[in-house]
Amino acid sequence: MNFLGHTHVARATGGDDPRFLLGAVLPDLASMAGVRVDRAALPAGPLADGIRCHLDVDAAFHALPAFREGMAGIRAALAPHELGRGATRAIGHIGWELLLDGTLLGTSTEAAFWRAMDVAHRHVDAVPAADRDRWSRFLDRWFTTPRPRLRYDDPEWVAERLYLMLSHRPHLRFPLAHVPAVAVALADRHDAVRAAGAAVLADLADLTGSGRGP
Repeated sequence: MNFLGHTHVARATGGDDPRFLLGAVLPDLASMAGVRVDRAALPAGPLADGIRCHLDVDAAFHALPAFREGMAGIRAALAPHELGRGATRAIGHIGWELLLDGTLLGTSTEAAFWRAMDVAHRHVDAVPAADRDRWSRFLDRWFTTPRPRLRYDDPEWVAERLYLMLSHRPHLRFPLAHVPAVAVALADRHDAVRAAGAAVLADLADLTGSGRGP
């Protein structure tokens, strides 16, 4: 799951508190920034609850048949291009997640995500002290005005994002020359992701929402 998917399920199961929604996307943001989340140091409350929501949703999402089938479909579309096994698996996995986010662009979920990001600077204590400068620079770069335009509904843009995301991972990266082929494979599955998206998100809310309440 990516940012908007996590935000959507968090809202469906725990409400609209920006701190809770920030927690729901924080593990992925921390990974992007190259910092750790200091869960042990967090007091009980909305931020910690949001992180728990994130972990629960990821576990449920990765077991969903719709996700597994969609991931396999992207991998099959890439087979003729002889990418490495690690790259193909990563593209299938992350690519499907990013396209799912594309189904939520322009909705109240995207607006809620940005509300969560507006309070991120108030919670630098979510990462260890040694990581806080790096975390603050990341937030300044990505989530201050003007906000970046999210384009997860564009397979070409998603392919370029995947190239950048994986370029520093020796076992997962793929050559720049293969970006167009990756874009075609994602475009081939785009409609299927859109068709499955609402049901996938609803299933995740049902599977992970017990005990939270809207």
